[in-house]
Amino acid sequence: MIEIAFVILIAVIVLSIASIFLSESTRTALIFLGILYLCEFFLLAQVWSLGLAAVNLITGLLTVVIINAFCSSVHLKLVAPRIALDILMIVFVGIITFAFAPQLTTYLIESSQFLIIGVFLFAIGLLQAGTSRNTFRGLISLLILFSGFQIIYAPLEGSALVTALMSTIQVVLAFVVSRLIIRNQEDLL
Repeated sequence: MIEIAFVILIAVIVLSIASIFLSESTRTALIFLGILYLCEFFLLAQVWSLGLAAVNLITGLLTVVIINAFCSSVHLKLVAPRIALDILMIVFVGIITFAFAPQLTTYLIESSQFLIIGVFLFAIGLLQAGTSRNTFRGLISLLILFSGFQIIYAPLEGSALVTALMSTIQVVLAFVVSRLIIRNQEDLL
């Protein structure tokens, strides 16, 4: 990948992650999740066939549509300590990723650019899923974690079966957890 394109792509990904976790609107978070899936498409199109990368993009956008259909009325509250924690997590994971992901190229046969982006998304999704008390943010974090895993896994193998399995898991997860979010919100009322 060209270095300028990599810098632009990582900047868009970091800004999308920050916007997802620092927005109070579910629709804004979902728009930036869609942008994240578009960035993932550009990465996967370099190592997979265009068809497999498009399947992943369509699955991501379908996931965003499913979550929006169920969770558009969900209101998110941000508190100052949580905002500070989210910003510190993004900075911390970014620094650790840029420092240690290139050393993983000795164990995985892929470019350091894929590892940097994949490990960043995987780690930030894992940390956010583990620290979030909000179910909506937990769902978004799990989807980011899946994106990071796919970016790490993509150069190793471009299997249509694994892509179909990951897509099915992603859509089912979005459907079930979105429905649970709405059901819990109805129970509270």
